[in-house]
Amino acid sequence: MPDNLWQFVEPSLKRNLDGTAWICRGPGPRRTVSYRQLYLAALTTADLLRQAQTGPGDTIAITAPNGPEFSVAALAAWKIGATVAPIHRGNSEQEIAAQLQAIQPGIMLVHASETGFEPSREISLESDDAAVSREQEAEAPDSREAVAMRIYTSGSTGHPKIVRLSHDNIITNVQAACNFQPFGPHDRFLSLLPFSHAMGMTANLMLPLYAGSCTITPKVLAANEILAALGEEKITVLVAVPRLFRNIMNGLEKKFRESSAPLRAYVGLLRYMPLPLRRVMNAPLRNKLGGKINCWVSGGSHLDGRITRYFHRLGIPLRQGYGLTETSPIATLQDEFDAAVESVGKPIEDVSVTVLHPDSSGSGEIAIKGPNVMLGYEDAAQNAEAFEDGWYRTGDIGTIDSQGRVTLTGRSKRLIVTEAGKNVYPEELEILLERDPRVKEAGVFELDMKPVCVISTDEESPEAVRSVLGDYNETVSSHNRITRFAITEELPRTPLGKLAIQKLPAVFSEKEVRQ
Repeated sequence: MPDNLWQFVEPSLKRNLDGTAWICRGPGPRRTVSYRQLYLAALTTADLLRQAQTGPGDTIAITAPNGPEFSVAALAAWKIGATVAPIHRGNSEQEIAAQLQAIQPGIMLVHASETGFEPSREISLESDDAAVSREQEAEAPDSREAVAMRIYTSGSTGHPKIVRLSHDNIITNVQAACNFQPFGPHDRFLSLLPFSHAMGMTANLMLPLYAGSCTITPKVLAANEILAALGEEKITVLVAVPRLFRNIMNGLEKKFRESSAPLRAYVGLLRYMPLPLRRVMNAPLRNKLGGKINCWVSGGSHLDGRITRYFHRLGIPLRQGYGLTETSPIATLQDEFDAAVESVGKPIEDVSVTVLHPDSSGSGEIAIKGPNVMLGYEDAAQNAEAFEDGWYRTGDIGTIDSQGRVTLTGRSKRLIVTEAGKNVYPEELEILLERDPRVKEAGVFELDMKPVCVISTDEESPEAVRSVLGDYNETVSSHNRITRFAITEELPRTPLGKLAIQKLPAVFSEKEVRQ
């Protein structure tokens, strides 16, 4: 039984020395990094950290793009028993300064980044034989319950917290994912989720390293490049936020509409085939998206069930997962081709989910218990609010059916209660609005006890957007109707790609379209 994350992945590193750990498509020249190079560089970096008087219990901040450098820095920190504090490179200087002030790391490992923080050290993929030899003889501390990561998060609501995740939290989360879906050296992951967040660290860093898989980084986070990478690199595993899968769906639909009659007939026929036959006959389409698709998972925010159903009808196994930074992050996951597309699936191995204080319909706050639940926040007051009788309170509202599947309806903190006492769930309204092909993104929040909307669209005139909202308003109940709106090019997002809810009022105030 491994006692820390280094011991957890070291057997895979040594077993796959001649395998490819990373392929970086850019920016810049294409790079390939082997497991051997990664392993030796991690040991060398661990030795350098020891020489700098860094050790068990110390916090090491890391700022680097997704790739081998970040992997080396994290593995080296865990080898010596230190705690990793990931810093998101896309944040502003002020945001990074605030994060560093809260984290107070002992040293910062950087890659092509100027932070002004001292002491700092550039991450290197070079290795030194003497350092490797010394580090191979040094035992990794027994620290399964020790703090592996301190993640500074303001989430989508803007209230900063420092989440403490243990080695055991992350190890059990990766193992549960592998028990749910087997992964191995034959798999190729596309790395899209930032390693500064738990979802990226668990699903795009630790999981492929543990499985001995190859991870590919795209040149840029643009739809065309991601689609190109899927096909050219034969990606088998894709873990991303719902917006990406929506963009892929819209791109495919556009190509199908503009294609020849035979191709349109093929796609139409494909959708009505029995699933086993569909998964064979969809080979031409599947090859464009990676070929052998082992696992596509959406997480980070709610995925519209229509998107899931769309890919299922093409024979592509898109599934939805659910969790939070505080749950390392995976808590539930849909089965492959799960018929309950609106749910977020069942709890993963050894994790329990319940509904606190359910109402007459069985709806209430979702709570989670298990080895994936964090050690706690660093603020005692925040911990007191977060737990009830040992259950972690997620703040999400939902239900659990007789088969154990969890369905979410919204966030308790986003719930809008109208003057008439009607409940409005902004997440549901956003999904309905984004089903209109004219809408790129929609963000709904409360103003004067009513839902209002910030909308991103290709439509150029306010009249066209009024038409969009008019069509929407005809399909919903009166309390869900939207009469006030703002138009913007792009909605504010967190680094993970989730809607930055706390920024919507300022955008709305600046860009509201007046009557």
